Amino acid sequence: MKNFKRFFLSIFILSLCAVSFFFLWKNLKIQWIDKPKTEQFIQERQGLERLLKNSSEIHRIWQDGEDSREWVQLKKECLNYFKINTIFDESLLRCHPMILQCIDKFYKKLDFHFVSPIGERSSQEKIYRYLTKSNTVHQQLPASGYLFTIEDNQTSQKLNLFLSDSCHEVFLPKRMYAYGEEVQEDDYKFDNFDQNIYIDRHLITHSEINEWIDFGNLDQVHGLKKKDGNDLFLPATDLTMDQMLGYCSFRGKQLMLAHYFDAATFLPMDLAENNPVKIKRSPYYWTKKKSEFKPNCHYLYANECISKFPYRLNFSEPTWTGLMDAMGGGFEAFRNPIDPDSNLKASSMHFNFKSPWHKLGFRAGWDGEGFDIRHFDFKAIEPSIISQHFEVGFRCMRESK
Repeated sequence: MKNFKRFFLSIFILSLCAVSFFFLWKNLKIQWIDKPKTEQFIQERQGLERLLKNSSEIHRIWQDGEDSREWVQLKKECLNYFKINTIFDESLLRCHPMILQCIDKFYKKLDFHFVSPIGERSSQEKIYRYLTKSNTVHQQLPASGYLFTIEDNQTSQKLNLFLSDSCHEVFLPKRMYAYGEEVQEDDYKFDNFDQNIYIDRHLITHSEINEWIDFGNLDQVHGLKKKDGNDLFLPATDLTMDQMLGYCSFRGKQLMLAHYFDAATFLPMDLAENNPVKIKRSPYYWTKKKSEFKPNCHYLYANECISKFPYRLNFSEPTWTGLMDAMGGGFEAFRNPIDPDSNLKASSMHFNFKSPWHKLGFRAGWDGEGFDIRHFDFKAIEPSIISQHFEVGFRCMRESK
C-alpha cells in the first residue's frame, strides 16, 4: 500500500512539473519569440502610418505646384538642377513631377524616399512611371498620370501613389455654340449638352513630349529628340500632324477640334442664355465689341512684341473658359472636320498688329507634313516677315458622355 502511495505521489509530482514546465515554456515563448513579432507588427503599422501621412503631403504638393512651400524652398536649387534660367509660367508645375524629383534629390531629412522604377528607357534616372491606357495592363485606369513608389526608411515598407495628370484641363460649359467667323446666313451651330468636353489649358510642352518619348510606343516616337533646360516649358512645335495625333492618343485624348476651340474662345454675348437663337460673336476673345481691338502684347503676342520681351507659354490673358494663347504667339494646329483646309490658327508673332489674321475663327491651312513655307496656305495674306521655316504647336482635348 505504501509503495502504491509513493508511486501515485511520484506521478502527481511529475505531472505538476510537466504542467509547470509547459506554462513556463509558453511564457518564455511569448517573451522570446512572440515579443519580436509583436514589436515588428507595431513597427510596420507605424511605418504604414508614416507612408500614408507622407502620401497626403505629396498629393498636396502635386496640386499646389508653384504655390507649395516646398517650391519656395527648393526653387533655386531645382531650377539650377534642370538648367532653367529663363522666366516661365510656374503654374505649369502643378501636376508635374519636377518638384517631387527635387524633393527626392535635395531634401536630406525625409523619413521616406522615392523608389526609381527599373528598366525605363529614360536616359536620366526617373522616380516615376507615366501611365496611360495605351502602355499599361490596367485597363480600368481612369486617366493618364504618374505612378510613384515611396518607401519607409525604417521598415522598408512601400506604397504606390497614382497622381492624376488633370491640373491643366478646362471644362467647356454646356450650351449652344457657333463655328468660325460670324456670317449672315448658314451659320454653323452645334451644342455639347450631352457631352462633357475637357480641353488642355495650354499648348503641349517639350516636357510633356519627353514623357511620350520615355513611356510611349517606340515606333511612334522614332526620330523625336528630348529637350531640356529652357526648352522644357516652351511649346512643342516640331511635330508633324500624325505625331500630334499620336501624342494625344497616348494620353487618351484627341487633337483639338477647331469648332471646340471656337466654343472655348468666342466670348458669349449672354452667359445666362445657353440656347440663343442668334449667336453673335466678336473676333477678339477679351471683348464683346468688334471695334475694340487692343494692340497689347498681353492680349496678343504679335510681331511687334518680339523686340520687347521673349515669347513664353501662357503669356497672354485667358479666354472666358480659361484657355491660354488663343491669339498671337505661335501657330496652332487643329483637326477640322467641317473645313479640313482650314486647320491652323494663324494669328501669331509672324504677323503685326494690323494683320487681318488676328481674328478668332479665321484660319490658314497646313499640310501637317513639314515646316517650310511651301507647307502652309496663308490664302494670299502672307506673314509680314517671310520666314523659310515655321513652328506649329498643338493641344489635346477629350470628351465623355
